[in-house]
Amino acid sequence: MGKIRTFISSFNAFMKSNKANSETSEIERNNADDYAVEKKSTAFYVVSIIISVLGAVMIWLVAVTNGSAVSEKSFTMPIQINEEEKGSFVSAAEQSGFNVVMEENNTVSFYLEGRKKVVNDLTVDDISVYINLGEYIDDINTLPNDKEQIIAAEIIIDAPIYLNISDVSKKEITIKLVPINKTTTE
Repeated sequence: MGKIRTFISSFNAFMKSNKANSETSEIERNNADDYAVEKKSTAFYVVSIIISVLGAVMIWLVAVTNGSAVSEKSFTMPIQINEEEKGSFVSAAEQSGFNVVMEENNTVSFYLEGRKKVVNDLTVDDISVYINLGEYIDDINTLPNDKEQIIAAEIIIDAPIYLNISDVSKKEITIKLVPINKTTTE
């Protein structure tokens, strides 16, 4: 019985020491795992921040180089008058008893504002500036021809619709209708 008792006490001691060793190694292993998890989390956050900053910088570079900035360009252009319309207008004025006197300086200055790439690529061929004399022909017939009459013909600037037109130097041309039996007074 003594041998059995010694065996059981030795066995119990062995089991207790083994259990103590397994708890100790479990704690160490858990500490090691927690440390590894913490290291992994920190690395993950650092990498995520670096990727986010690089992504933001790339988006900013695309926006800056894409030509989305606003630009303004100045134009000075002659005002075009359709010769056929002008002939019809002068003819209608003469039939109503008027001579036609138009301004000499038929140019207009203005600014076009829009996306930088679009504005910088604009040429005078992309824009037209004109007056439509045809719409004033009917008005001439209703005017009394006993005194000088003035028509303010609207200047039309035809530019691409996505551009803003600003600082137009003049918006109309003055056309004097002088009765045929009188001379101009200037």
